Amino acid sequence: MLISTVVDLEFQAFLDGYYKAWSMGCGPCQLCEKCDPKEACVNGKRARPSMEACGIDVYQTARDSEMPIQVARTRESGWDMYGLVMLT
Repeated sequence: MLISTVVDLEFQAFLDGYYKAWSMGCGPCQLCEKCDPKEACVNGKRARPSMEACGIDVYQTARDSEMPIQVARTRESGWDMYGLVMLT
């Protein structure tokens, strides 16, 4: 799962001294099978906003970084997924 990977990288960066490390995934949160937005998040320590929710144009960012990205026309065609870990 993408968000788990980027959060794990964020945590490792934090342990390596990058105490301002922050990560984001793409698309809707997939940590829970079913989300109850009326209750507190049960994965609050791992949940992150998506890049899109923060105003990042993921398609253009990937293209500017010369990474492949295409619009998925069908579920069967597969898709490119990206995460972002920011370090300072």
